Amino acid sequence: MSSRGSVFLILFAALARSVLAFFLGFRALDDTFITFRYSLNLASGYGFVYNVGERVLGTTTPLWGLILGVFSAVDIPLEHAALSIALMSDAASAFLIFRLLGVLGFGGAIPLAGAMLFLSIFDYLSLARSGMESSFFVFVVLGAIEAMSARRFVIAAVFASLAVLTRPEGALLLAVLPVVLWYCRGGVRKGDVTGVVVAVTAMTVPWVAYAFQTYGSVVPQSITAKAATASDVSLAQFSWNNTALFFIKGQYGGEIFTRTYIQLTPVMTLLAAAGAATLIAGTLRRCPAAITQSAALLAFPGVYMVAMSTSGAFTFYPWYYAPVYPFLAMLIPVGVGVLLRSTGAPVVSVTAILMAAQLAAATLVKLPADKSFWVDGYFKAADDVPREPQVTVAALEIGAVGWRVWPATVLDMVGLVTPEAVAIAPERYMKLKRPDYLIVRTDNAADLLRALAHDQWFGDTYELAAAHRDPFVDREFRTYKKKGEK
Repeated sequence: MSSRGSVFLILFAALARSVLAFFLGFRALDDTFITFRYSLNLASGYGFVYNVGERVLGTTTPLWGLILGVFSAVDIPLEHAALSIALMSDAASAFLIFRLLGVLGFGGAIPLAGAMLFLSIFDYLSLARSGMESSFFVFVVLGAIEAMSARRFVIAAVFASLAVLTRPEGALLLAVLPVVLWYCRGGVRKGDVTGVVVAVTAMTVPWVAYAFQTYGSVVPQSITAKAATASDVSLAQFSWNNTALFFIKGQYGGEIFTRTYIQLTPVMTLLAAAGAATLIAGTLRRCPAAITQSAALLAFPGVYMVAMSTSGAFTFYPWYYAPVYPFLAMLIPVGVGVLLRSTGAPVVSVTAILMAAQLAAATLVKLPADKSFWVDGYFKAADDVPREPQVTVAALEIGAVGWRVWPATVLDMVGLVTPEAVAIAPERYMKLKRPDYLIVRTDNAADLLRALAHDQWFGDTYELAAAHRDPFVDREFRTYKKKGEK
């Protein structure tokens, strides 16, 4: 197929996918609303903070928060802005995949197959609908890698800098950029190194300076809080199990991310492994083309997956899987081409089968399983809380709760935006701070509720104000308030 025909197909697929996404609607994850609240406070003149007057960096995606803050400032609903940007980012990522595979020397149907397969992965579409920064981050990562492969180093520096400002993991790209410059030193144009340094400095230093001045550190408090659980052996094992299952049956997440063999994950993994093995074999033979291909398609996802798997329970969070999908989509047609010794019709046929499997998995399993949208439960539990800055609300999960009760002050008992709560038992923190309200989900707050039930002070101080039972899952969303509160 001609290049123009391929571009048309990718564009058509991206448009069809966007129509489907808008039809299914925005489906947020709880952490979505943490960044949303930062954006809302920024647009409302309170600064880039979670709680008014508290200088704590609780979001790991400052650039995403700033972008959404611009939309909030002009009264565009953040859910609409986030979904639209995500879908446009995914379309751009598909074109980058097509271009990257071509730049790396893969011919035939492989570039088009990689782009189309990427757009068809339903779990990735669900992440795009979540309002998280995942799609935008993947776009800038692919932009950096494509630019490095094409030896446009200043552009690569711009994309890598955007990646760092979007997610901490983007630092992997900045770390590898000097290595790429050294490896390609014979083809580096005069002024490229200076341009790279200027681009990185101009784009990252202002944020670093602002973060130190405002928060005292560039490291998000949410990372500090999550790192406190990294030494838990059971969580580490859970993390590695999730990584293994990702390549066997699909990603962790439940509900819309329910795992199923219908999506042919084992087949996809084997095909991607065949592609990766071929690239590695070529690298070991010191084939220049294979070295470049291997570095572009294997380095980032390989380091990323190892880092994620060794980071305690980070695989508990669905959005952390997003950066792996585009590389799987690129390696699969490479593997098909190797195994079937053809880059033409067999690649097209296998890709079509895998795309059909994604649609079947979504229709038969994932969408039917997505009945219990627990974010709505938190919304209902928070509906009776006064929306005033002086009101304090404690919660174990602060996303949907914090968004619904804005601008009330939220006490995060996990410590993502409340540094003093880290390493303190939630029941002790409750007794210490005595907030006006407590909002919990009974399934993940069972230990806290048992501890509070055995402590006389809680019964003397609080009363159950509301309870909303989930019609699909055995749990409640409860709101406790201080006795005497209106």
